Amino acid sequence: MSTNSRVHDIGGTQGWGEVPYDSNEPVFHNDWERRVFGLMFQVLPHTAKRPGEFRHALERLAPEDYFCPDGYYGRWRAAIEVLLDEYGHVDKVELDDLLGVQPGTSPGHRVAKIAEIPSENLPPDRLTRKPEHRTVRRELEESSRFQVGDRVVAMGNSGMGHTRLPEYVRRIPGTVVKIHPAEVLPDSTAHNLGERPQHVLCVAYHAKDLWGEAAEENVVINVDLYESYLEMETEPS
Repeated sequence: MSTNSRVHDIGGTQGWGEVPYDSNEPVFHNDWERRVFGLMFQVLPHTAKRPGEFRHALERLAPEDYFCPDGYYGRWRAAIEVLLDEYGHVDKVELDDLLGVQPGTSPGHRVAKIAEIPSENLPPDRLTRKPEHRTVRRELEESSRFQVGDRVVAMGNSGMGHTRLPEYVRRIPGTVVKIHPAEVLPDSTAHNLGERPQHVLCVAYHAKDLWGEAAEENVVINVDLYESYLEMETEPS
């Protein structure tokens, strides 16, 4: 994995130990998890209103908060605290006091700032007709520059902030197998840089291309990727 990877982008990496599985695992292990789940739907309408913004808050958490012992809902709780502070609803210093923790120890004191990414690292914005209901889908007049059957490579760039491009498929050739409706680009919306809608393409990768010869035979991984991530595969020189 490259040095540009983020704490959450661990697909395909090793060394994390066995993944426990309990077929009878409850949705909520403790009552506080239930409260965090409900709290999220109360907080987000007043904070993370743009597509990708809540996920980017999670990604910006310090490793000790992202991989906290409280697990999935613990990450949500930490991101909620960060957003409440960043939007000016509850200051992180006040949160320390309300939570009864040592001053300067809540997640808002450790979170990474929202990176300022150059707009030239993103595709141009495009005017589209606003849908009548809330959705990330958009209608583009022009067709995708790719077709089903095209061989493509996802590249990304070193100036990425929030992105939906997983590290494990970068620079690996794949095949376009389906073209989905266009959506707003979270790489842009998470940074408040406009919608910049893109066609979404389903790209198929052979497992051995991703994981090497140790991968299972005849396994194909389908990954939905925004068009701006992709380039046509070039023949090796």
